[in-house]
Amino acid sequence: MMLAQLVLPLLLTSAAGSGNEIVLILDNSCSMGVEARDQTTGRRVPPNDPERAAVLGTLVVEGLARGSADRVSVLAFGDGKEAPPRPAQSADDIRALPYSNGTYFRRPLEEAGNRLRGSALQNRLFLFFTDGIPEDLRDPAEGPRALGLSESADFETLVIGLFGSDEVRQTGEQFLQPLARNPQDLVFVQTPREVIGAFTRGYARVLGSRPETGSLSSGESKTFEVGKYVVEVLVATASASPGPAYTAKLDGPQGDVPSQASGNNGCPPGIRYSGAPRLCQPPHRHYQVFRAPNSPDQRSQWTLSLPRGSGPIDYGLILRYDLEASLAVPSTARVGEPVQLDARLLFRGKTFDDETFFQADGFTAVATLEGQEVPLRHAGGGRFVADWTPSQPSVDGAATPVRVTFRNAWMEQSARRTVQVEGFIDFALVPDPASLDLGEWRGERRETQRCSTVDLSRSTNADRIPITCVSEGSVEGGVLSCSPVAGSEADLGNGRKGQPLKYQVCFAAEGCCGQLAPPGLGVRFAATHPHYAGAAVLVPTRAKVGETGWLRCWWPWLALAGGMLFFGWVVMGFVRPNNFDPAASVYVAGSELGLKRASALVLNETPGGRRGFYRNARMCLNAGGDFVRAPRAAVLVLEAGPGGSTRFVTAAGLERKVQRTGKWEPVPAEELALGYTPNVLYRIGNLYMKWS
Repeated sequence: MMLAQLVLPLLLTSAAGSGNEIVLILDNSCSMGVEARDQTTGRRVPPNDPERAAVLGTLVVEGLARGSADRVSVLAFGDGKEAPPRPAQSADDIRALPYSNGTYFRRPLEEAGNRLRGSALQNRLFLFFTDGIPEDLRDPAEGPRALGLSESADFETLVIGLFGSDEVRQTGEQFLQPLARNPQDLVFVQTPREVIGAFTRGYARVLGSRPETGSLSSGESKTFEVGKYVVEVLVATASASPGPAYTAKLDGPQGDVPSQASGNNGCPPGIRYSGAPRLCQPPHRHYQVFRAPNSPDQRSQWTLSLPRGSGPIDYGLILRYDLEASLAVPSTARVGEPVQLDARLLFRGKTFDDETFFQADGFTAVATLEGQEVPLRHAGGGRFVADWTPSQPSVDGAATPVRVTFRNAWMEQSARRTVQVEGFIDFALVPDPASLDLGEWRGERRETQRCSTVDLSRSTNADRIPITCVSEGSVEGGVLSCSPVAGSEADLGNGRKGQPLKYQVCFAAEGCCGQLAPPGLGVRFAATHPHYAGAAVLVPTRAKVGETGWLRCWWPWLALAGGMLFFGWVVMGFVRPNNFDPAASVYVAGSELGLKRASALVLNETPGGRRGFYRNARMCLNAGGDFVRAPRAAVLVLEAGPGGSTRFVTAAGLERKVQRTGKWEPVPAEELALGYTPNVLYRIGNLYMKWS
């Protein structure tokens, strides 16, 4: 585990202008460091902490607090049920604590409670580390009574259990769980290497910081950026395994930072335990901690390094912000009545409002109440608010605790208050109107709906107790809904908004619906708290919807289909007709000799020579030899066919010249449908023609 994380306790020591009280009960029973034998089986039972990791963790805590306003008191078990606990203040006292012959909880718990309650320091923490089951307690409830732990107790807790077997752990947990204020305050570890990490994580939560941890090998360094609002930089280091001493180096904006404390977890000279002859012998595990001030008004850069030749070390880094959480709540509340929580961070005694800070490093703000976490929303100006509706009265008259916590990657600041939650208030619902008639209407192609409003203003305390509105009854093709009307929230005075007093009830008929006249429809108004279940009321609701009708429902689709057909017809009218071959041309003259001097006319360029709407391209020639557009005025009409073919539509008296004989002959009627033959001379009346 990262021994360096023990830096977290320093947060206690570094609170500006005030200190913190830490009372640590350290289990010094023989099972921690001395081998034993099972009295039933005779088998050897190894110690649970042969590396004295718990001692090392305690030494780091003491070293971080040394010379500060914080006070660390260590209490160890005595040698009998009524023997007073053994105290330790200095590092030498902690190393010299002897292993006791029993596991006695009561007297250390009583002394720890007295010291915590009698302390005038700002924050207080009870820390308990043990690997056994108490020999002087029979009822698990005796432990918190001896400590004086209750909802009103003004100190935090962290309980760490180190057990050699699951069976022992299950028994020990019965006695340790009641000593933890919150479920997360009880931590179990499996090996001595985990002990220091457990100490650290607990301190991080209690002392308002969240560490960055890692390890360094010989010759390596770690550079880290420190942002604004950080008033102190804390670093703890520890050797990863027993070995020689090392000297780490911390450099900040002002240069080299001197070590706050260092040493190892060995026993004082001359101490030796017959059951564990190597327990106090080297090599030992070493530690070194640093603490230095930092300017909160600007960013800075720090570097932790390990000189070559040293063994690997674990480190922990803490940035202590000059921020403090605050929480404002009413001193009393009633079950079912909403209460607003108003929390904020304070910087130098003033509300802290830095939107960039709130958006960075995973910043969150939550309230913990009645065993649940509720997110806080930023209301602007540094205020974080949430609405809480107590669900039950305070137990046995003791005030209900409310806690808010601000977290980011580096810090965790909390504030705690209590609210005396009183019993249930009078509650009655009087809806106006008592029944709803949404009327009759005919369905349409699209969804249609009719709405009405129910007013609860005449009800008793409907403005203070959260209410739900749920529709009852169902029908295929329609939906009944109910929702609060925006802006109808009651005014509770002092700028506080209560519950909505108006609800909109709507029946929506789906498009193209059939006949709808659903029976048994209604909306039920009820308080969210089950205590008020008997006050629920049903508002019967009537709605009648006529059948949409086939044509009304489908006419857009019919119109669309007709439109598509019409569009296709129009397109085909332009696409389907035939055009002349673009290269086809005609010569026209009043005599055969004149054809030789006539100019060719491209058929596509004659009047009507291009296809029209549902009309093939055509060439129309009147008796005077002029090209015309109207076929009725023409003596010869040539029309384009598919694939460049042509046909004569009008050609009465059309003749062609036979090249072999030089004579003219009429064009047979059956050949008129085959159109012209290129380069053949044709005549009709006194007009001569040739197509090419």
